[in-house]
Parts: sequence; structure tokens; C-alpha cells
Amino acid sequence: MNNPQRKIFRLIQLGPYSLGRLIEPRTFAMVKNIIRKLPLKKNGLVLEGLRYIRYLFTRYLIKKKFCVIEGCVEEPIAVYDLTVSFFGYYNISPVNNKGDLLFLKVNNEKTHGSLIEPVNIMLKERNGRIKQIADSRSWNWQQGCMLQWLLGHEDMVIYNDYDVENKKYVSKVIDASGKLQTIYDIAINNVSKTGKYALGLNYERLALMRPDYGYFNVRRKDLPNDEEDGIWYLDLTTGYTKLIISLEQLKIISKTDTMNGVAHKVNHIDINPAGTRFMFLHRWIGPQGRFMRLITANPDGTDLHILNGDLMTSHCCWIDNENILSYCFVEGKGAGYFKFKDKSNTVSLFSDKLPKIDGHPSFSPNKRWLVIDTYPDSTRMSFLYLYDVTKDVIHELGKFHQPFRYRGQKRIDLHPKWSPSGAEIIFESGHNGKRGLYTMSICKNLPL
Repeated sequence: MNNPQRKIFRLIQLGPYSLGRLIEPRTFAMVKNIIRKLPLKKNGLVLEGLRYIRYLFTRYLIKKKFCVIEGCVEEPIAVYDLTVSFFGYYNISPVNNKGDLLFLKVNNEKTHGSLIEPVNIMLKERNGRIKQIADSRSWNWQQGCMLQWLLGHEDMVIYNDYDVENKKYVSKVIDASGKLQTIYDIAINNVSKTGKYALGLNYERLALMRPDYGYFNVRRKDLPNDEEDGIWYLDLTTGYTKLIISLEQLKIISKTDTMNGVAHKVNHIDINPAGTRFMFLHRWIGPQGRFMRLITANPDGTDLHILNGDLMTSHCCWIDNENILSYCFVEGKGAGYFKFKDKSNTVSLFSDKLPKIDGHPSFSPNKRWLVIDTYPDSTRMSFLYLYDVTKDVIHELGKFHQPFRYRGQKRIDLHPKWSPSGAEIIFESGHNGKRGLYTMSICKNLPL
């Protein structure tokens, strides 16, 4: 049985409304026998057709759009005619300590929408007033334009943009009224919560190697060599920038044969709460497959430590200044959410109550709660879970149906993130028919 056939079997067998549960076993066996004889190709028309039939069946016949547990409230951040709203990644909160909220708004939903229109940067004030304060030409569906409040600087906002005149990516700081304060020479990927520095990477390289997270204003083939590309340090006070970790440097750390003659990149930088360490993923892709490592380092790029590699490390977050939660594969332990102690070989399963599928983890400000989402399953349902760290109990907050058209680079991940108070979770979803940003108030019977 080839791979496309296996995919079809998964498509018709999984889920509470699967074909295998709706027809008698003998008829189902006949369907499986027919599938075995089909001359299928990977991602062929038959496979796509069955996916769409399954989507229509779940979306319109079953009409199980979404549900939330009793006591929780979810509501749109903003509703616009003919527009969509979103924000970005799971490790950045769109809300400041005052309760003001940042979000992004566009009219189109094309794969590379940034080539069609700039994204509008919107501010919803705590009194409910909504206004546009800026726009950006450099954005993608998964991380937006890295829009965020600049912590340590009252009412300041930082985001990435494209400098048309100089043909390069930059980052800008504006105040809450939209007045430009500073322009930096590099685009940011993560900002220290101290407000003192940020770290950046090459979005042109990502556009070629991982377009979900890249920018497309410039499509160059003459990327810098590995000695001149990697992770950049940006001093937010002086504007000073420096390459602190090169791709060439990463290639010689515990080098393996899979690294020879292949393309390398870094992504998903995340600085710990104190600003004393940061983590990132080093990935390389070649004829032998796709490999990756979870690495930590000091802000100046020194004291690198490999926490996990090389088969699979996905989404991570800091538990505190020394410990990291990561969905990954650990040799001898399998895949799941694991806790790593920085600069050590200490690793353990965080909890057997957490789902054994990839998602985006984020701890509440008081560290009592962990929110995790899942990718859409075979019925196009995305799940949102709240885990009680103290009691080792997990709650299903809701499940949300993602329309079939949201796939690939323009997929909708829930990307849950917390408000500073810990009273709300902000997430993205398409369960009402288009991409939107939502807020969910945590249940009163789940005290923070």
C-alpha cells in the first residue's frame, strides 16, 4: 500500500463521523479494496476530492462548527465587513498592562497577501475605541509583522516593515498614536521582555526555505553565505547590530553527515523572561531529510548548548528562566511535551495528561495554567486545552472548525496567548467563516 492510499484510509477512518462507523463492515471492506486498486499519486485529485467530501460532510451535514465549555465566553475582537483580523504568533501577547489590544487587518486572504496590500496595524483601546495607527508591507499569516508592545517602554509598539527606498527589511517603533519614534536596520524575530535588546534573522532565507514565516517583498537568490548569516543582536537603545551566531558556526557544533552540502536556517527565537538566555531552532534540509536542533545561548551568542536533536523539535516556550517546555521527539522516550533544564542533559515528560500531538504551548503569567492548541484534525477541528499545572488536570476549552480553504501557508493555527492579567486567552480561528481574532474569558470555576 502506497502513501496516498494510507492517507485516504486515515481520512475515512478517523473521527467520530468516519465512514467506517457509518456503514456496515462488509461494505467498508469493499471500499477499502477499491482504494487499494486506485492508481493514486501523492496529493492527487482523488485524495484532494476525498478530503473535500469529508470537509463538506463535517462542515455542513454534521454542522458541528464549534463549542466551548459552559462558563467560558468567546467573542470577536473586532468585526469588519469584507475584512479579516489576526495578530501573529503564540509567544507574543497583543495586550498591554492597560488592557489596550493590538491586531492586524487586511482585505485579502491570498497566500502571499503582503504582495497585494499592506497590513493595517490596529489598536483597540480599553474603552472599546478602535483606530488604525500604522501599516506594514512585510507580513505573513503565521507571525504577522512581529507586532508587539515594547515592554519597558510605556505605550510603545514595535513591528517589522519593508523599506522600499533602500530595498531592505527594517523594524520600527511607534507610540500608541502612530507617531514614528525609531527605525532599526534589521527586522526583529524576538524582543527581550527587559526592553533592552531584540534578536533578528534573515527573512529572505525563510522565504526560500520556510515560506510560512518569510517575507516576499524581496526575492533574491544571492543570499549571504553561511559565514555572514544567522542570528543578529539589536541594541534597542543605540541601534547597534551585530551577527552573534552564524550558520557556519552552527554547522560545526556536533557536526553530522546530514549537514554536508545542504541548506541551513534558524527560526523561532525566544528570549527567557529575564533576558539572560534565548533559545532557537537550527534546521537543515537535504537529500536525507529534514533535521533540527533546539539550542540555547547567551544574548551575545556565547555558551551555546544543544538541548535536543536531530529528528524533531517543534514548538517551545520558557517555563521560567532555566526550564523549557517543548513538543519534540526524545530518543528512548518518544514524542510529547518534554521539560528541559537549560545547560544540562536533564529532560523529562512534563505530564502524561497533555495531548501527544503538536501544538503551541504558553504559560499563564502566574505559571498556574498552560494553554495548548492542536492543528486541525481530519474533521478540520482545532482543539484548545487548558492544563492545571498544580493539580495535573486538563480541561477542553473548546473545539473550532477551520474551513477547508485555510491550508498550507495561509492555514489558521489557534496560536493561543495570554493577556497580562491571565484572565483571558486570545486566539485566531476561522470557525465563523473567515479568519478572525478572538478573546476567551477563563471560567469562573477555574480560578487563576
